[in-house]
Amino acid sequence: MTSPPTNPPSGLRSLLRRASTLGLSSLRGRFLAVLLLGSVIPLGLMGWWLTTSTRRSGEKLLETRLEETLSEVVHTIGFNWVDLRSDLLALTEMEEVRTALAQGRDVFPAGDTAALGELAVGWSAVREAVAAVFFYDLGGDFRGRYPIEEPPGATGGGTSGGSIFPLRMGVYGRGSEGRIGTMEARLRTGSLLPSDLILPGLGGSVLTLFDATGTFPLLPLTIDPQLFTRDRFTWAEETWLTVRDTLYEPPLQVVLAAPLGALGQPFQTAAHQGLVALLIVVAVAVLLATLATRRITRPLGELADGADTVARGNLDVAVTENGPDELQRVASAFNTMTENLRRTLQELSQRESLAAVGEFAASLAHEVRNPLTAISLDLKRAQNHLDESGVAKELLDEALKEVKRLNASVTDALRLARSGLLSPVRLDLRQPLRAAVRAAEPAFRDRGAELQPPRLPEEPVWVKGEPGALEQLFLNLLLNAAEALEPGGHAGVDVSEEPQLIHISIWDEGAGIPPQDMERAFEPFFSTSSDGTGLGLPIAQRIARAHGGGLELISTPGRGTEARVTLPAVGPSGEEVEDRTTV
Repeated sequence: MTSPPTNPPSGLRSLLRRASTLGLSSLRGRFLAVLLLGSVIPLGLMGWWLTTSTRRSGEKLLETRLEETLSEVVHTIGFNWVDLRSDLLALTEMEEVRTALAQGRDVFPAGDTAALGELAVGWSAVREAVAAVFFYDLGGDFRGRYPIEEPPGATGGGTSGGSIFPLRMGVYGRGSEGRIGTMEARLRTGSLLPSDLILPGLGGSVLTLFDATGTFPLLPLTIDPQLFTRDRFTWAEETWLTVRDTLYEPPLQVVLAAPLGALGQPFQTAAHQGLVALLIVVAVAVLLATLATRRITRPLGELADGADTVARGNLDVAVTENGPDELQRVASAFNTMTENLRRTLQELSQRESLAAVGEFAASLAHEVRNPLTAISLDLKRAQNHLDESGVAKELLDEALKEVKRLNASVTDALRLARSGLLSPVRLDLRQPLRAAVRAAEPAFRDRGAELQPPRLPEEPVWVKGEPGALEQLFLNLLLNAAEALEPGGHAGVDVSEEPQLIHISIWDEGAGIPPQDMERAFEPFFSTSSDGTGLGLPIAQRIARAHGGGLELISTPGRGTEARVTLPAVGPSGEEVEDRTTV
């Protein structure tokens, strides 16, 4: 397969250059050029469709009329055959015919004038439609004919011209005798047709009959009979259409054919008139399109100007949403994209600010923790020299609580800055988990809640990680669960294993997290508690990610919250990891 040329043909390049010199390099100019150039092909297709559809309409009309007429002819043939068949059956039921065939002798022996007289009466009813009848016994031997003047084997008028065809009917005995012979009637084909057949609107049409195979004509024809086997044929420089129907009794195929001729001429005239009207419509359409392009391209120009403004760094621009529906959608999408871009840049700026706050908190923690420790010791010494009650005692208690809270905040900030740096080793996950549970039990007792014993596997659960970091991860989640509980509430820890993953679930029956707060749950410094630092969940998430796992919160308001930690599992024979892993 050859690759398409990268440059347009010389003729097309010349056309584009001319379009450019005529001012068609703009979107509006090119739109008009495409419309004008493309109108030739649609015009040709429309003309072809119009001519073809009108011709087919004429053919369909002729075919419909042929089918209607053929249906009337077939109905008449069937009606005539019913009458003729009853008369023919009367001949087969004559007593002399039955007796002779049952005894295997001639039907009309010499001198039997009585039998001939009885048959003559029955023959008078069919002689206009039947040339002769022949009788054969059950073995196929000839046993007589009527009229008897012609010798056996005569056709009673012959088949020249195809106007007569033989039709065999069984002769049956009385009672249970069954079939005893055969009567062959030589039917005159024309007798089955209507006597006053008129084909309205089908000038030059031809009606003919064929035998059951559809190959042998039963009426004289001036047209090649083989042509009537087709649905469409050409004869005498005219196109003919044919319709056919098959009768099973008598076994005939009726075919009616007619030329398109004058019936299709009005449709051709209508096609030419429609083509002229189409040219007028195209001219009007081009004029209207010229006017419409102005309305379409004006909003596009505004969109282009707005895009240039955004490219220069101004994200406050907004384009007018007018014009057709499609352009309104484009303008709306443009305004939405600029708004999203402005919001994204604001979020990035906020994240940079939070990162700077984190770095500042890490550096500040070193400077603040030591003085806090000294202040806490001094306050405890002063507390030891005071009475068990009094205003000073209460003030010292409040001061110690504030120092403790401040120390916790500083410690969390330092851990947030350091939690991305680990020295993992192979360890049994149950150890840091049990340590975290012991450390969190006082918080649950203070809340009057219950922390159920953790449900841990009996065998070691091996992971790679840092024991202190994992303990801090589980402790933060347990403390959050304690804060969510009211007196009498319950919380618990569940551990499940998969071939390659360890799942730790820390759940509580608290009030749950509102949907609007779930999106910000892992945002640093975001907390719904008045004395919370908003660093517990971010630290836990960073620790989980640093261990190659993840942390997910599932909460149902009014029913509780579940924190799911996923960590990769290792086999008991795995080597300790000595290299340092960062987030």
